[in-house]
Amino acid sequence: AIYNNSWGSPDNGMLNRAEDSFVSAVRTGIEKGRGGLGTVYVFPGGNGGCYHITEGARPEDRCIPIENETRDGYVNRENSNYDGYVNQFGVIAACAVDVDGRAPLYAEPGANLLVCGPSGNSSIGISTTDILNGFRSDFSGTSASTPMVSGTAALILSAKPKLSWRDVRLILAYSARENDPNHPGWDRTGVRPFNPYYGFGAADARAAVELAKNWQTVGRSKDLIRCGPFARSSSISIPDDAAKPQTDTIDVANCGIGKIEFVEIGFSAAHPYSGDLRIDLSSPRGTQSRLADARYCNPDLDRIADNCGRYDDWRFGSVRHLDEAANGPWRLQVSDLLQDDAGTGTWTGWSLTLWGRP
Repeated sequence: AIYNNSWGSPDNGMLNRAEDSFVSAVRTGIEKGRGGLGTVYVFPGGNGGCYHITEGARPEDRCIPIENETRDGYVNRENSNYDGYVNQFGVIAACAVDVDGRAPLYAEPGANLLVCGPSGNSSIGISTTDILNGFRSDFSGTSASTPMVSGTAALILSAKPKLSWRDVRLILAYSARENDPNHPGWDRTGVRPFNPYYGFGAADARAAVELAKNWQTVGRSKDLIRCGPFARSSSISIPDDAAKPQTDTIDVANCGIGKIEFVEIGFSAAHPYSGDLRIDLSSPRGTQSRLADARYCNPDLDRIADNCGRYDDWRFGSVRHLDEAANGPWRLQVSDLLQDDAGTGTWTGWSLTLWGRP
């Protein structure tokens, strides 16, 4: 019923694409698993919150300082949307909170993150069983928080086994606890509060089970409404100037989705330094999903943004627009934030696909 996956792509700032066979397997599972109710897939959001690490440094000082790191709002962090296994439709992306309910140093932001589970930080880890009949008390990262979310999903299905995979996702989101309420990332412009570091909050097992007991199913995969893909080809120059963002719009009309459950964005651009680019999606309501940000990529530390991978119909995922209506103008904005490499590019196209219910 539930697949817990405590693994993912390398945390190096690169675009790491999932194999077609993986995408196909997940789609098959949510359509045919559990007799059509759908399999639940849970994956870690990633541990690349600081992927440039100083050897021998204290945990709190381990991030290598990068010149002009905060210029133009630039932050040297991974994003869960760079992992092709985690930004997929049908996958629950789990983030982590520490013993204080806050994002650990390794936490990655992402518009695809649904809920967080408890995990360790630099001083306190998770105690659990280990191989060879052993145990450990230092388990950490989103590999530790993911099974916490999977366990909560299992409790939901224990309370009501006939719930669909869609029901489980919604129950997790609706029952999540708004942790770390003073964190500046909380955004309340959408139908539901969301934080790119916490998704809809920390998973609350007791609240989730209570909600599940009287939950009326929203249906299976076959009951989902899909609108799109709406695609636009373009040839928009991306200036090497953070003050000149480029915007394009897709107008969605006659879509029967009154409550969105997932948004998929395909993005294509030719750019010698793809790590320069910040990409933001805005819904008709005005809610924003940050899909990518400027960054320096491993393996080198040469202060150049590098080509962090090809934006060749790269698929971003977002749960940020949960329960919003689909119809209206959807705007994508692309900015070149890093001007130290003299690299310019061309935005060649993008697409939008929406899933949800009336």
